[in-house]
Amino acid sequence: MMKKSLRKILFAAAVCVFAAFSFASCTSEISLEFKKDGTVDVVFNGSAGKAFAAMIRSAAGLSGDASSNVIFDTKDIEYEMSSNGFSNVKAVSKTGTDLSVSMTDKNGKSALFSSGVVKVENKKLSAVLTPEKLVDFYSKADSQTVQFMDMLLAPVFNDEKMSEEEYLEVLASFYGEEIAEEMRDADFRITLKNPDGTKLTQTIKITKLLTLDEVVRF
Repeated sequence: MMKKSLRKILFAAAVCVFAAFSFASCTSEISLEFKKDGTVDVVFNGSAGKAFAAMIRSAAGLSGDASSNVIFDTKDIEYEMSSNGFSNVKAVSKTGTDLSVSMTDKNGKSALFSSGVVKVENKKLSAVLTPEKLVDFYSKADSQTVQFMDMLLAPVFNDEKMSEEEYLEVLASFYGEEIAEEMRDADFRITLKNPDGTKLTQTIKITKLLTLDEVVRF
């Protein structure tokens, strides 16, 4: 039961815009493409850092080295996302610690839109990241996603003010220096594509998102 619960926490978060928080290695990315028929295709790609993956394996009671275990149950991911406002969900994990998910939001029902983080204006996608909108996203997420976000000890979800360095110190004290270093080096790329062919891409440090104290708009 513990293994299944922890996996659900992971994959429920993974395909939401801030699920990339779990992929503390290099650059994770999410792409949203607004189609002429009004639907939005969403593609997420990420890979868990070695230290983060090891922590999850240990917590979930998974034994063996990194190559012998998988973190993500792709069938369960597809089921969960299909139950949370998405259709045509397809999840693939080639190495066990990487994840690629494609899906469609047909009616703006996912937390991405209901929180106001992403919206359609003048037939184009736009995104606004603020502490208030991130908290709204947090409040609209299911309980398993909330549990995962809570694991990150993110100040932005708890109405706390903290610098990025202070946050990394907290992570290091709770989870160790390796986890903190993976988070320090992690970026999150968001791409918005429109029916007219225009495209906007924004890359932001994950630590900045988790300690956000300003408005990021694009």
